[in-house]
Order: sequence, then C-alpha cells, then structure tokens
Amino acid sequence: MGDAKTTQPNSMESYEEEPVHLPCNHSTISGTDYIHWYRQLPSQGPEYVIHGLTSNVNRMASLTIAEDRKSSTLILHRATLRDAAVYYCILRDHSGTDGAAAVQYLPGSEREGI
Repeated sequence: MGDAKTTQPNSMESYEEEPVHLPCNHSTISGTDYIHWYRQLPSQGPEYVIHGLTSNVNRMASLTIAEDRKSSTLILHRATLRDAAVYYCILRDHSGTDGAAAVQYLPGSEREGI
C-alpha cells in the first residue's frame, strides 16, 4: 500500500457474541484527518462501518479515538459469524489522499475448525 499512514494487526480472533476490539495506529494523523473504517466480506466490495474526527457510535459499531488521535479502536459489541471480514482503517484528509491498512477478523468458531 505504499506509504500507508495506518497500521493494524494482521488478524484478530474472538468468540461469537463477545466484543471485538480492532486497533489501528495512525501516528502521522493530522488535525483534519477523519478516521474511517470499512469492512470487506468474502467476494464483496468494501462496506462502510463508521467514521469520526472524534469518538463515535452507530448501530454497527463504536469508534474510540485516543486523545492525541494517534490511535483508535473499532469495537464490534456482539460479533457474530456474519462479522467475519477484512476491516480497513483509513485516514481521509481534505486533499483526497488516503492511507490504509487492513486487519482480518476470524471468529472463534471458524478458528477452531483450522
């Protein structure tokens, strides 16, 4: 992804109906960058999850942003198999340039079959 401005772990695991915390580091964030999260389900295009300049909550997830804005966490409150996807943390500024990184979430029931 070139000079991506965000970094995330390669994968996260949890059990169904438990919260999942997906971290993202963005140490080069500017004061006007919004943090956007998208997810990509198998064989589908990216789907918007949440975004914010500061912490935010919607029906799908919560976004918590550190006070210095150098890191954030996407929280899926009750993850299910339907939430198994690649999650992207992206910084968007007003110039239209992006920095992105991905993390794959694997629920516990799939993990046990490996």
